[in-house]
Amino acid sequence: MNEELNQPSCLGAVISCFRYSTRFVILFKNIVVKIPLNKKGFLQGYNEQKIWNKYQNKAPLANLNWMFLGIVCQKRYTTIKEVPQSEVHKIKKLIPEFDFENCDFWNYENWGKDGQKYILLDYGNSPYVASLYK
Repeated sequence: MNEELNQPSCLGAVISCFRYSTRFVILFKNIVVKIPLNKKGFLQGYNEQKIWNKYQNKAPLANLNWMFLGIVCQKRYTTIKEVPQSEVHKIKKLIPEFDFENCDFWNYENWGKDGQKYILLDYGNSPYVASLYK
């Protein structure tokens, strides 16, 4: 793992890759499991559950299969190399909780694609969680 660049390390056929920051993320063939490593990661898992429950039918969010004690299991999507600013503006309009200064949805690693549709993968951020990064 190249910690400076947060690049994934490949482990083989069953578990294809993993990443970490505030959560240890295991990428399987069809699902992603996010395990919190600290308070920020724990809060992100709970925020994802809350946002999913409220906006799953209104916004392009990664399907949340389950959340237990801050551990999240989601559907895996195709990765992208850039996210159009129009998608960031769209998600902030659809989900008012995301319309805050330190929201990091401009980061393409927080997004994926399902066919031609952009999907927000990492939606556990909040003003409070973002403040913990300072």
